[in-house]
Formats: sequence, structure tokens, C-alpha cells
Amino acid sequence: MELKFAATARPDKASADVQRRQKLVRRIDQQIGYVRQMIEGKQPRAAWVWMDEAGTYFLPIKYGRQPIELKKGMFSVQCQDLDHVEAALCTVRAMVLQGDFDAQLQKASTDIRSRFGRE
Repeated sequence: MELKFAATARPDKASADVQRRQKLVRRIDQQIGYVRQMIEGKQPRAAWVWMDEAGTYFLPIKYGRQPIELKKGMFSVQCQDLDHVEAALCTVRAMVLQGDFDAQLQKASTDIRSRFGRE
């Protein structure tokens, strides 16, 4: 393997947008692990995904404990099975890294901080 060297150093502090993205991506990675456990027959307690009476799975994306609005008035992704839930989590993860949800994450972060009396 050949090494590729770069003249860049790690920044002292990441921007707030990048920090929020990284926090959400860590939680999504955790949720992917929970879904894999569910596929194996286990029932993790902190999984975001839930199933309605008809057997349809719904996947809200949460920042903290608050679901974020993915599209206008829509707070979850509808999935037909657990494999689709895992694929949806991977897709949302990629969208978060691209910055598609930065506005929603900033709003959720502001809402959370306002409950603690900080702005």
C-alpha cells in the first residue's frame, strides 16, 4: 500500500454544522447496529424504528430525543421491512454528511438549548 501524504492539519475546532452532523451520524450508526440486532431476532430498547398494526415499519430520525422534520410535515420514513429500514438509515446517513439536513439540525439544536435556558 502506498501512503498519500497531505500538508493539512486537523482544525482546532469544527464548525457547529459539522459537529451536529457528526453527532447525528454517530446515532445513525448506532441505529444501524440496532436494526441488525432486530433482524437477528433481538429487541434493542433504544431503537428508533417502530411497527404499526399493519406491519409497516416507520423510522423517525431523531436529534437528541426530538424527531427532525425530514420534509414539510413528515417526521418519519415508511419502510416495508427491516432490510429496507437499514437501507433507509444508510441513505439518510449519506444525506446528513452532504449537509441536506443542516437547517433542521440547527433548529433542533436551538430548541434543545432553549429548554436549558441557553441560546
